[in-house]
Amino acid sequence: MKFPRELNDEIERFIEETGVYTNKSEFIKDAARSRLLEVNNEAGIAALRLEQMLARAESTPISDEELHSRLDELGRKVSSSAAATAAEQGRKETAAVVFGSDTNEQDEETTNSDEQE
Repeated sequence: MKFPRELNDEIERFIEETGVYTNKSEFIKDAARSRLLEVNNEAGIAALRLEQMLARAESTPISDEELHSRLDELGRKVSSSAAATAAEQGRKETAAVVFGSDTNEQDEETTNSDEQE
């Protein structure tokens, strides 16, 4: 794997100065594992994986037991408030794409028209 020269030099310097890793390959494997753990625990990623799992379930049915097992596993990785925040953000982004505005603008328009009546 090739890296930009500056990044490669930084990795090499870190390995030489700290001695924590014996070689660049070992460092890269550890960095990749750490990043995967970090990303997999993000609420947005968990929500995306849930959506993909549900889409697959529609096209390739799995047992209810397997589905519940996978949902429980994802649920343990994300707090309910983080999932709710990610879902709300997703709804706002979808509204912006579909309607050309965010849901707050639509809510304000609805409130204003209700007040005028």
